[in-house]
Amino acid sequence: MQPKKPPLFIDLDETLIHARETPDGGPVTLRNSRRIGDYEVCVRPEAHELLSVCRAGGRQVFLFTNAFFGFAHEASRLFSLGFDDHTIFSFAMILNCRRNLSPASALIDNLPPSAESTREKIRALGIAPEQVWVIPAFEPPHFPSAKLFLLGLPLRLERLDRLARSSALC
Repeated sequence: MQPKKPPLFIDLDETLIHARETPDGGPVTLRNSRRIGDYEVCVRPEAHELLSVCRAGGRQVFLFTNAFFGFAHEASRLFSLGFDDHTIFSFAMILNCRRNLSPASALIDNLPPSAESTREKIRALGIAPEQVWVIPAFEPPHFPSAKLFLLGLPLRLERLDRLARSSALC
């Protein structure tokens, strides 16, 4: 029997989506955006491809975000990201979860391991800074592409799986 693949945790804001607060429910102005409460939200064009590559082979993928649970849940629903109540870790859950939640996993985030919010996620997961894979931030004015990140992702996943197999043998 092949060992289970290590899970992936992925950030929401500026990783899969961009959200900006619009006072008084102003009109949406970003291309392909939707409204969630007081926010105008648009999805990264590569988001579905990114999630598909991450989930390939039955790997579990969790949303690991500093956003509130309701916002994350609604963004997942509106943009068909495929996260349900059991696969979303919100800000409060990250702060209150047990530590070393998944030390063999990796985190995909737009912020580097040195950022405070990323450091909190690292502590919660119990991972090394090298297990944080930094994707270009999806934010204005240029909304950078994640195509190069996607090209290298299968190799990162293969390396993660290989490390998990070698540690399972020990």
